[in-house]
Amino acid sequence: MQRNRQKGVVAVELALAAPVLIAIVLGIAQFGWLLGNSVMVASAASAAAQNFAFQRGTTTPYSSTKTQMTASSSWLKSQNLTLTTAVNGTPCSSDTSCATALTNGTGQAAAVTVAYAFTPLLSGSIFGISAMPATLSTTAVARVQ
Repeated sequence: MQRNRQKGVVAVELALAAPVLIAIVLGIAQFGWLLGNSVMVASAASAAAQNFAFQRGTTTPYSSTKTQMTASSSWLKSQNLTLTTAVNGTPCSSDTSCATALTNGTGQAAAVTVAYAFTPLLSGSIFGISAMPATLSTTAVARVQ
């Protein structure tokens, strides 16, 4: 007779445990998405810094570096990427200013910062607090050749 009293217990346990399990799985997926995007931004910054450091003597160092950044971050949305370059701490944001800075900066540090406006898989927040960053940013430095 005890068996009749336990009907539906599994359904109740599943109803209680399912939301927790779903939240864990979605959290793992969200973290994986964040980690993948972070690695891609770091890779793009590294490739762009190497490219930028070897642009001394060219007329389009900034454009070339931006193209390299976009090519190295193939599955990120290119419109969400931002490039910042500097030679020996002095920012340059055009082909002309970067060409001049690189020509005069042999052996100096060429820094490239890549920022990405991150879009999570699942948007939203709990109590107005979001655990996901709005921007992923990485700076890579190489010596001007």
